[in-house]
Amino acid sequence: MGKLLIFIFVIALAVRFLYFPDNIYFGFDQARDAFESLDIYKNFNLKIIGPSTAAENLFHGPLYWYLIGSFYLLGGGNPQIPAAFLSILNALGVFIIFWIGRRIFNPMVGIMAAFLYAISFEQTQYALYFGNPAPAVLTMMLFYAGLMLLFFEKKWVGLPTALFFLGLSIQFEFFIIYLLGVMGILIIIFGRRVIRQLTFPQIIISLGAFLVAISTFVIADLKFNFRTIKTLLNMTGNSRVSNFSLTDYFDKLIRHINDNILSANLIHNNYTILQLLLIGLIIYVFYLIFKKKDYRREFSFLTIWFLSGIFLFAFGTPRLYYSNIGISPALLLISAFLISKVYTRKKILAIVLLIVILTSNLTQVLERNKEGIINDIYVQEGMLLGREKQALDFIYTKAEHKPIVVSALTMPLKINTTWAYLFNWYGGNKYHYLPFWAGEAALGYPGFLPTWKSQEKDYIMFSIIEPTRGVRYAFIEQYLKEQEQYGKVFEEKILGDKWTSQLIVQLRK
Repeated sequence: MGKLLIFIFVIALAVRFLYFPDNIYFGFDQARDAFESLDIYKNFNLKIIGPSTAAENLFHGPLYWYLIGSFYLLGGGNPQIPAAFLSILNALGVFIIFWIGRRIFNPMVGIMAAFLYAISFEQTQYALYFGNPAPAVLTMMLFYAGLMLLFFEKKWVGLPTALFFLGLSIQFEFFIIYLLGVMGILIIIFGRRVIRQLTFPQIIISLGAFLVAISTFVIADLKFNFRTIKTLLNMTGNSRVSNFSLTDYFDKLIRHINDNILSANLIHNNYTILQLLLIGLIIYVFYLIFKKKDYRREFSFLTIWFLSGIFLFAFGTPRLYYSNIGISPALLLISAFLISKVYTRKKILAIVLLIVILTSNLTQVLERNKEGIINDIYVQEGMLLGREKQALDFIYTKAEHKPIVVSALTMPLKINTTWAYLFNWYGGNKYHYLPFWAGEAALGYPGFLPTWKSQEKDYIMFSIIEPTRGVRYAFIEQYLKEQEQYGKVFEEKILGDKWTSQLIVQLRK
């Protein structure tokens, strides 16, 4: 069993590193994270607040910066090193889901679940996701693993384990705080008796584990006049639960079927089949819960896990792909159990099911992962590290050691953080000098390139146009008109096939 699990882990690594490193997404968020994380280790500038969230006055924890910063330092600023670490970290989920499946059902279910996790298209995307939510896949699984120990095996250590990894999950993605509500429901259903039997020291240890995990939030709120608590209370008071749409919620669950079990592309985009598959799966699971005594608690637990994203609808319809991060392992565990049951009766049918799931996931991996992260996660598709390095090589080669002036149409607009990092890390180290930056650069963002002020003619001018998906055409038109002051386009380097995801470098004379 151990050798088989290692083999599955190797499969997981192979799938995740299939197009590495050219498909690493490196945009503004990644450049900002690189600057901030290196600042911690190089300048000992400790952080108590992490990246900003979509909500004003709410921030993620800084744990992600501490995590990737050491790998940036180890790699001399090379983004490939922390990106590789995140992919390996995601692949380690093979062992966690196996452990959960083995403990909650049996070793065969554990192996099945590990295999489904290894080949999951969704999980390969989270492995590629070079951003703070990505590690939450593992910490959320460990949160549920702790609760499983507490409820099903009556081991009190499950409570501090669950609370500690809940805190880490909130560090990586703040909205995962909704798991506090999920945990409350699970305790009411499964854990009232075991909670009453906890001793005072055990309770203190459990709360201490949670406080350690969220300590940066506590320190930050004490420093900034309880800003986070006030914002959360205000959001709760202005809750948009009335906007809850069962259709929207159902569509998000179908997306997990599509990205883990059966791709719509494999069945000619027939989403009706996916809808029927999800409905049939839900009906069968509820049949097992209410009509069968075997595994009633286990399936109730996994069902709540899989449906837990409904809590987010209390704050409006979540649009982001990763709003349901961490729930698909429950789907994989349920699917693994069902396939294992089929295998005990009809081995050929079970093998056919596994082949269909494998084909579905690998087809998506081969078609989409070479382009990096899907645009449901990042609007600006095509900002790939491999292309960016080619762009810089083009610029320095054409400059022939002459002074370089660059300008860029960036996303977000007029923020040069991405190119400041790329030129300092890659261009500066390889070609031993930096370009001057022309045009406006918004203040208050990390990154530095010397500002071009000279009116001398002995320089080489380049205009960089980032992938324009998500950018209003008026901004593109305005930028191109501004660039005419530097001369006509003499030569152009286009990187990428789709016009909305192309990275373009223009040499102007």
